[in-house]
Formats: sequence, structure tokens, C-alpha cells
Amino acid sequence: MTDRISIAEYHDRIASLLPALRERAAEAEKQRRLSRQTIDELVASGLYRAYLPARFGGPELFMAEVLPLITQLARACPATAWVLAIMQMHTWLMGLYPQQAQDEVFKDDSDTLVCGVLQPRGMAKRVTGGYELEQAEWPYSSGCDFARWAQVGGLVQQDDGPPEMRVFLLPESDYDIIDDWHVVGLRGSGSKSLATGVTFVPEHRTIRFADAITGELSKGLSALYRSSILPMLCINPAIPVIGAAQTAIEVFIGHIENRNLPFSIHKQVDAAQAHRVLGEAMMQAGSAELMLERGTAMVRDTAEAGELMPLVERNRVRAYSSGAVRQCVAAIESLFLASGGTALQETHPLQQLTRDAKAMALHAALVHENNLELWGASRLGKPLNSEFV
Repeated sequence: MTDRISIAEYHDRIASLLPALRERAAEAEKQRRLSRQTIDELVASGLYRAYLPARFGGPELFMAEVLPLITQLARACPATAWVLAIMQMHTWLMGLYPQQAQDEVFKDDSDTLVCGVLQPRGMAKRVTGGYELEQAEWPYSSGCDFARWAQVGGLVQQDDGPPEMRVFLLPESDYDIIDDWHVVGLRGSGSKSLATGVTFVPEHRTIRFADAITGELSKGLSALYRSSILPMLCINPAIPVIGAAQTAIEVFIGHIENRNLPFSIHKQVDAAQAHRVLGEAMMQAGSAELMLERGTAMVRDTAEAGELMPLVERNRVRAYSSGAVRQCVAAIESLFLASGGTALQETHPLQQLTRDAKAMALHAALVHENNLELWGASRLGKPLNSEFV
């Protein structure tokens, strides 16, 4: 039976979690991972099931509906929202696998969490019944401590032509987690590395990435899984930074109310320079949110129409995603720089929001210069710098 929770109910459930998430944010940063309690509460809220296939009870929400939910969560703890957004995408990708693989993951427990890294860092070769994946490591697998399955990208050498990119689905018994997440931003995301030895992957647990791009894998599926894969992979990790920027704005407003300007008896809240900084930050955060709203609507509308999103439009959404992140990073940093030395304190939210936002901007799907180049080149009909478009 499909989960029929209303969007309003999802918002209410998130609102009930926010106070505890704020309280746990510092501990998550210290431990370099979320707590089991946080994960259990998110699972109980139904948020991880947003993109779960309906035959396992999932609501099959579109990103346009999920965007405000993740944004709301990120206002309390960006790392928590980041882990949710990344792992949601792996649940969505499971909808493109053969039903046998889906059943292995979700049939006995539809709340099973899936992590992974899609960058093709491993090499594989075809063998009888599937593929042999060589020993490899995949860094930056957010939330991996709580997953029972992982999806990893790999390249399969071809007798003629370039290597073929595939995604391989692995049970937790087939990989190890390397505790190497020692970073300055998004510490609480626990984005550690996955490592495998030589591993056999049966045919039904792998998909050809090019078939996901062209829509071959989504033929006959419901509208959600007809969503264009690369815009999906770019927008979802971009969403948490919107909530981070909104929180930074609120923190800044509270911060300047009782702060004097440097070498002055005048309050910063009365200064025109503070008004300009705040206005610019609000415009940047608002523009970023509008770009993501437009991008998610484009993905939804094309999927519901049963159409393949044109190349130029796919690259437009990618640029919107990374552009939104850059706008929010700029907004948060400007607020931080206008807040004085107090904002350097480890207990001050602005320093952590600044670090977390910059960490989000480093995600491979959110490299803005690359996405702008792809959009511009595709608009002009010029050769592209990536096969994965």
C-alpha cells in the first residue's frame, strides 16, 4: 500500500524534529556523523521514503514537493539535510533497477537505506552471470554508516570503443567503510570512503548509466522514474544550502541587533551598510530558491509528459543547481564577514554555516564552472566536455 502522507503532514513531522536536530548539530560535528537517533527519527518521519517505488509503499514524490521539505530540515542542521538528500537520490535510482534487485533491497524492509558514490572510480569486466569489480575505493559516501546497500560507479572496458560506465549495487557485506572523513565542512555528514576487494556483481544488480540518461531504463515506469537523471543528481544535493542560507539570514539579524559598529557607539542594526549586506544576502538566497523551484518544475513537467528532457534544458537545470549553491555560499559568507570577530567562535552558527555551505559547493555535480560550460556549449551546438550529460 502506498504511503499517503500529505505534504502538510510531512512539514508537521519535520517541524517536530527541528529542536532536537539543532541540539544535536554540535555533537554530530564532533562525532563526524549523525546519531542513530537522528537517522531513526528521519526514517520514522517517512522522509527517506519520498522517492521509494509505490509497490513498496512509497509516495513517489517529485523533487518539486521534496524541495521545501529538505530546505526546512536544513534550517536546523545542514549536515542532516545533506545526508537525507544524498541518500534519497540512491533510493530514487533504485527505481531504475530490475525488480529482482529492488526486491532484494526493499521487499523485507522498505525503510532500508542505500548510500553510494556514482563517480566511476572502479574498473570491472564482464564475466559469466554478471561483472567482476576490481579492488577500488569510493570517497565521500554520505550517511554510509547507516546503509545496508551501496551503489558505486565503475567503468567496463569494451573490446571496441571507450569504456562503458555502469552503476553497481553492493550489499554491505561486499564493502568496507574507511573512517577517513576528517574535514572542515559538513563534518556531521559522515561522508566516509567505501572500499571493495575483487567482487562479483550479478547482472540484475547493475545498470548502464547511458541507458539511464537516454530514458531506456525508465520506459514503462511511473512518472517519477522518467525524471531526467542528471538534473535529479544535481538538484537534490543543492537543496540543503537554501535552508542554510535562510538560517544564516536569521542569525545575522539577531546578531546585529545588539552589536555596535567597530569603534562606534552606534548599533549595527541601524547602519546602512548592514542593511545593504542583508538585502543582498536575501536577494541571493531568494534567487537561489527560485532557480531550484524552476529546475524541479522543469524536471517534473517533462517526466509527467513522458518526454525526454532536451540536452540544453538538462544542462540548464544543472547550471541552475550549481548557480543556486554559489549564490547561497556568497550570501552566507557576506553575512559572516559582516559579523565581526564574534562569528569566529566555535559556538557561533555563522562560522559553521559558512564551512558547511562551501563544502556543499564542492560536490562533483555542483561544480559551477563545468555546468556553465556545458549549458553554453550545448546552447551553441558545440562539443561537450563530458559524456555524462
